Amino acid sequence: MLETIATRFLRLARDTRGNVALLLGLILIPLAVAIGAGVDYGRAVEIRSTLQSAVDAAALAGASAYTAPSAQSTATALAQDYVTKGTAAVPSNVTVKSTTVTPGTTGGGNNVAYTMYVSVTVSVPTTFMSFYEKAITVTASATAKNPVVTANFNTGSFVSYACDTNEVYWYVVPAKGGVPDASAMNLLWSNNNANPPSTVTFNVAASAKIGFAIQNVTGARPANLGGCNYGNNMYGSQPGDTQWLYSSLSPPSASYNIAPGGTNTGTHGTYETTQDCALVVEKGTQKSGVWTYPSAPQGSCYTTNGKNENINTYDDDGNMDGVCDGCGKGPTMSQEMTNAATSCSSMSGKSYQYDWNDMGGSFDSYNYGNDMQYAFSCSGGSGSGNGTSTTSVTLTN
Repeated sequence: MLETIATRFLRLARDTRGNVALLLGLILIPLAVAIGAGVDYGRAVEIRSTLQSAVDAAALAGASAYTAPSAQSTATALAQDYVTKGTAAVPSNVTVKSTTVTPGTTGGGNNVAYTMYVSVTVSVPTTFMSFYEKAITVTASATAKNPVVTANFNTGSFVSYACDTNEVYWYVVPAKGGVPDASAMNLLWSNNNANPPSTVTFNVAASAKIGFAIQNVTGARPANLGGCNYGNNMYGSQPGDTQWLYSSLSPPSASYNIAPGGTNTGTHGTYETTQDCALVVEKGTQKSGVWTYPSAPQGSCYTTNGKNENINTYDDDGNMDGVCDGCGKGPTMSQEMTNAATSCSSMSGKSYQYDWNDMGGSFDSYNYGNDMQYAFSCSGGSGSGNGTSTTSVTLTN
């Protein structure tokens, strides 16, 4: 009898089927928790990726708009607007705990960069982990840098033979377009000078759109500098009348009778405002460190569609003898105006030649480059003191 009981007991001890089930049950509990945690953390990672894209875009937009100390508040508001739109894209049950938008600067002197720091922190509710962790805190941040770069203005071998006074200014293109303020104008070159500079450099934020303007005063250049009073020009401008041409307008003569700041110049002239007879911008080609440019076009005005352009006609000796109005087909105005109001960032290290025409004489109104011609390029811009150089708005982290 005792032997039978012992045998049965040993058989029961050897039967592990119940142990396996028990062990499997014990293993499934942490496995389920781990899988649930993976799902919750995976969701948090996905939301962080969405936030990172939002803060990257906000930082870049804010830094791009931060072109000067005076633009700080506008740039900050723009970055905040990007943050608001970005956080609106996360699920409704995600709680935004904090947002930070902070403008700043790095470097010093002429080696400055404007920066925009953006950070967003949210609380992502859990599902499988809620019994021990109700939410996961997620933070995304980014800093963008807009370096102050060196813009280079170079007239090369250009010599002015104009009877009119011509002066060239640079300005930061107004955010809303139109004619710039008088305070935005910076004189670069004037033929009302016996020895105008051939090169000028100035500092500007990489993302700032740079426009150029020519102030033209009919027959006002002093005779000792090569000027002459030739009477009224072909547009009816009288001696002493002032006209303005702005590269950021299309065409540049669109507001020929409006001075910077909006004052009417009172010119008697009626200038062409449906065609670009004032400016052609050409991209240079670099070889062995030397930039070369196509020859300035002669004898054409350009329209928005490349049709009905004005073209000079010539006699058998190659002299201009008239103008064919409303004929011809060629490049459009926008093609010929490429980079007429550009930023150093968008130039990507290229150099451009500006060929101006003040539209002042009988056939002179169709000859580009004889009233002002210069090359424009950009360089430098580390803004960090680490020896690196960039002319673009970049994310630094």
